[in-house]
Amino acid sequence: MVNRMITPTTQSAQRFFKLIISVLSVSLGFNANAAEKDYYKLTTVPFPKDLKLEVSGMAAMPGDRMAIAIRKGEVWIAEKLSTDQPVYKRFASGLHEPLGLALQNGDLYTVQRSELTRLRDTNADGRADEYLTHAKGWGVTGNYHEYAYGPAVDGVGNLWVALNCSIGKGPNPNTQWRGWSLRVKPDGSWAPISGGFRSPSGIGTNLAGDVFATDQQGNWFPTCPLVHVKRGAFHGHADSLQFTSRPEATFKVNQPLPKNLTVAEAAKRIPAYKLPAVWFPYRKMGMSTTDILADSTKGRFGPFAGQLFCGEFTMSFVSRVNLEKVGGEYQGVCFRFRDGLDCAALRLEWGADGSMYIGQSNRGWNSLGTKSYGLQRLQWTGEVPFEMKSMSVTRYGFRLSFTQMLDVGTAISPKSYTLKSYTYPYHSRYGGEPVDVKTHEVKFAGLDALGLFIDLAVDEMREGYVYELHARGVRDHTGRPLLHPEAYYTLNRTLK
Repeated sequence: MVNRMITPTTQSAQRFFKLIISVLSVSLGFNANAAEKDYYKLTTVPFPKDLKLEVSGMAAMPGDRMAIAIRKGEVWIAEKLSTDQPVYKRFASGLHEPLGLALQNGDLYTVQRSELTRLRDTNADGRADEYLTHAKGWGVTGNYHEYAYGPAVDGVGNLWVALNCSIGKGPNPNTQWRGWSLRVKPDGSWAPISGGFRSPSGIGTNLAGDVFATDQQGNWFPTCPLVHVKRGAFHGHADSLQFTSRPEATFKVNQPLPKNLTVAEAAKRIPAYKLPAVWFPYRKMGMSTTDILADSTKGRFGPFAGQLFCGEFTMSFVSRVNLEKVGGEYQGVCFRFRDGLDCAALRLEWGADGSMYIGQSNRGWNSLGTKSYGLQRLQWTGEVPFEMKSMSVTRYGFRLSFTQMLDVGTAISPKSYTLKSYTYPYHSRYGGEPVDVKTHEVKFAGLDALGLFIDLAVDEMREGYVYELHARGVRDHTGRPLLHPEAYYTLNRTLK
């Protein structure tokens, strides 16, 4: 359901596509790592053969139940979800491409193309008997790419919607607020908050209730970003700027967008432009980032409580993100987490027992895996992998924390690490390769008494750049290498 939905290709072209992606994955070292299953067990959830479970939204419900929206316009309730024989009951139908689902005060909310809808079961018979328009009024013309995603629920109970821009269409008053985020208050009134999206397939919150969205590599986005959705932010895509002249707009861009700049330079020249909290380097961290899920399990899913997990469409995996605030703004690091899914990871949600459910559909595009849609469950086995838990900025470089005690000899050796930085072009062309690439000298700077974190000094810290770290030489106290030795930190601000 991301912006990569196109007219289905021929079977031969699909096979060729999957072969190329598989070769890229293996050559980059990102084939499904057999060791991942020792820590996170992946199982496929059964569902009836006549139910085409193209998952487009999920919302956890009390007990062992999950509400599941599917692309063709229905919502199903899955009961006894963690058992070998889940029971599926249709709750709602006749919806127009619902691309999200949320439970709020006992009712389900979903975003159709033209409205945010509240679904109510007033007689408790297990079926929705009220389909209530909770919010509407944004532009819809019938353009193929006019997806609407959400809702996400923030920390004070507002519902958030993210709108695709109308890719390929020029200025049109009937496309108003395409490419913008909308905040919907509990009474249904709404307002535009930020602009500059291309195809924001994932929208969610962290544990603090702040709203984030992912977007898709393409025009104005050199690779997929994770952005902090806040009032007055311009995320980068120019199509949304046609609405900044409206009185409700939260920012203005009064001059033509400058050309031949990097994103780092653009952030200095365009006051409203806010760099993403995280860039996902293309192919290394996926090709089409989707949903966002904060780890609210308090340790039931392993050692990453409070961090974010993100879905990946084309390469069918789940990644992990750790954010921090520097100078009042979010930035942070992304890691690989779990490969080998049946299909594209489109939606993520927690189960009652702290396991992660991954809703899947590769509708209109291609993804790695053996299936075209379905639902999988990811469970922590109780064994703690040796991983970089976080990477955070210091005055002189970076601090790395780990999930296991370190082997001191390998941890303090500069030979254990390689580090380079790069930024991206800011332009209207599709995608963009890293530019201004530099290799950095890394020196040991400090190790804590328990051997759970290390400080590295770096010869140069460049704002607006991604720092790509490889820690292949590091071992834990038992001699094990890191399960995922690569980290990608987006450094927007340094500590002064």
